[in-house]
Amino acid sequence: MAQMDHLSALAATRLGVLAEIGWLSRQPTDFQSLVARLGRWRSLDAGETIYHAGDAPEGLFGLAEGILEITFPLISDEPVVVHRAEPGFWIGDTAILTDQKRIITVSAATRARVFVIPASSVRRIVEDDPRYWRSFYEQCVTNQETTLMLLAEAVSLSPRARIARILLRLALPDGSVPGNQEDLGRLLGMARSSVRRALSSLIEIGAVTSGYGTIAIRDRTILEKLVREA
Repeated sequence: MAQMDHLSALAATRLGVLAEIGWLSRQPTDFQSLVARLGRWRSLDAGETIYHAGDAPEGLFGLAEGILEITFPLISDEPVVVHRAEPGFWIGDTAILTDQKRIITVSAATRARVFVIPASSVRRIVEDDPRYWRSFYEQCVTNQETTLMLLAEAVSLSPRARIARILLRLALPDGSVPGNQEDLGRLLGMARSSVRRALSSLIEIGAVTSGYGTIAIRDRTILEKLVREA
């Protein structure tokens, strides 16, 4: 028992916030300790790419600080933003375990810090102990749930509700969200005119303000009341 407590403490120190939030925090202590030992930290500048669609898988990535942008080459390799991820998010396991090339591009939308588990280590984990397939499968399901949630929002909610949701999700501790109307349109797959009308409405009711390169939340309560608006 004392040894397990010691391993848990080492893993928590090594993994930082990733031992407290997201997929890995919900896994068994021995699995967390194994991941902590095999992985390494990597810092990213804003705009730096982790991997491109079409790349061979090199690792599994856990986001501890900053925001990651996920894009998909929908038409003629034109990238479409499908998600912006916050700390606790993990990506990259599916291509590793199925031995396929990447189908999305992942880059840093802001300065970021990620924990990287090399692809060879991920494969070795499940080869050495097949029990851990379950942990990686849970991660896959987590990202599938996120994908379905984003799809449901796109087909059922009003533009104002979708903007309210993403602002609440991406807001920094001071209430600011880096980006402008064009960024929101790209991220939500919405026309610029729709974003402009919805954002103007939120400004008029005192929920947000818009400045150069940033949108600031003024009243979270108003946004929270709008997240289910159809």
